[in-house]
Amino acid sequence: MSPGTVIASSQYSADPNLRCDLLQVKRASGGALLIRWRLYNAAGSPQSTGLVAGAGPKPIHYDFSWAELYYTDPAENKKYAFLTDSEGNRIVDMWWGELGPGEQRLQWAKFPAPPATSTKVTVYIPKFVPFEDTPVSQ
Repeated sequence: MSPGTVIASSQYSADPNLRCDLLQVKRASGGALLIRWRLYNAAGSPQSTGLVAGAGPKPIHYDFSWAELYYTDPAENKKYAFLTDSEGNRIVDMWWGELGPGEQRLQWAKFPAPPATSTKVTVYIPKFVPFEDTPVSQ
């Protein structure tokens, strides 16, 4: 599966114009699972004409709690949090803030990999509906 391929999409619970595209769930070296996704503000660009000047789409604020980022392995009935390094730093690239109309942010996180026998997981990206039965690529 190509890293640019969208596996599944979900709308933000606070604003349906913010979309999360799940891009990759892949076993990585060192017993890790790499999950990549994109946040995208699908609202159109501001209109230069209309009844009210500047009444176009507005930026969407996105924020989250670290505890909301994880995946579960239904086969093992186990929850996995993201990895940290030996100094306790999170092994993730996550963004939060104001996302303007048409803007997008690529994000990723590494997790401990599930057992080799686990071929599907459920991915939880904060504030989006869970991505259930997501295939794990090699």
